[in-house]
Amino acid sequence: MRPTGRDGATTRVRSTSSAAASGGHAIGGTVDTLFSRMVSPAPRDLWLRLVEGDPGSTLCHSPQWVDALSEHTPWSDASRYYETTDGTSFVLPLLRRGPRSAAGLQASTPSGWGMGGFVGTAGIRSSDISAALDDVRSLNALGVRILPNPLRGDVWSSADLCHSVSLQRYAHVLLLDRPYESVWTDSYHRSTRQNVKKAARAGLDVERDTTGRLIATYRQLFRQSVERWADRSREPRWLARVRGYREDMPGKLEFLAQRLGDSMVTWVASFRGEPAASLITLRGTSVFAWRSAMDENLARATCAGHLLHDHAIQEACGDDATYYHFGESGPSCGLCTFKERFGATGYRYPEVRFEHVPYTRTNQAARTVVKRLIGYRSC
Repeated sequence: MRPTGRDGATTRVRSTSSAAASGGHAIGGTVDTLFSRMVSPAPRDLWLRLVEGDPGSTLCHSPQWVDALSEHTPWSDASRYYETTDGTSFVLPLLRRGPRSAAGLQASTPSGWGMGGFVGTAGIRSSDISAALDDVRSLNALGVRILPNPLRGDVWSSADLCHSVSLQRYAHVLLLDRPYESVWTDSYHRSTRQNVKKAARAGLDVERDTTGRLIATYRQLFRQSVERWADRSREPRWLARVRGYREDMPGKLEFLAQRLGDSMVTWVASFRGEPAASLITLRGTSVFAWRSAMDENLARATCAGHLLHDHAIQEACGDDATYYHFGESGPSCGLCTFKERFGATGYRYPEVRFEHVPYTRTNQAARTVVKRLIGYRSC
């Protein structure tokens, strides 16, 4: 793969890859009176069909992702397949922490492991979500966390979320309903096109890898980013490092790279041998820009981040992906502007939690106190 920059400039790309192994499956479950059929764990053939037929789904919604989590973490597959009486079918990728017979935590998906929520071929209605959430709420679980697909934010917001804690989220998604050349001319803002051209002319060396070889470079940049964010927000560096460690524990990304093969791509842009920016994308029905980090000085001087997203979007178009998920944007105006100038649209959506103990409210109150004590500033 050797994309050609505008104005005749060429960006060098080196690529390595490996194949991913497929996981096994288990079928079982019970039937709930709200549905004509409910099976848990979800049957793999039906689940795969729904993921492939849902244009907004990502690799995080797939059984391969759940199998990887089950293999590498204390979480196990608790996915649920639903069929309604009028023929609508969908799956909730769900994981359980703790034995099936004991009350534990359940999540779609666990924190730091991407987005979850319902996935299906037909348009999932708010009434379907409400009925399924009644089922989820009845599970023997201390707490359930669901972080849905931002594209379904309006449906989730109109569903019955009673007895839940709802946290408002904000993410950006780019529609890829045309060839890359049209995305370049019609979606990218003029300034974004200029920055991509600038990066190409700067002579950046872009590497693409699916073996895990470049994870160490990403982690190096991620650690720099964590300390930079801490300094800007007046958060103690040690506390920021603890949070970063919990987000990407040692071995996590290397394991996923080996497990997922060509479905997980690590991109690195270097300037004169020094890494400037890195991006990790997950390839599926839609592409998810899951992780990113940069050396701020080098990235700003060379527009390395613009170039990596442009490469990933170009690949997504070549894969016939329907959407390019930029991920969470939070309150950062600068990050929102960056994504919107690629043509992405912002979506507000709720993260839903069911809790038998008020963990979220207690945690938020504690965080508020700590932030006031340290003089925390939102970046």
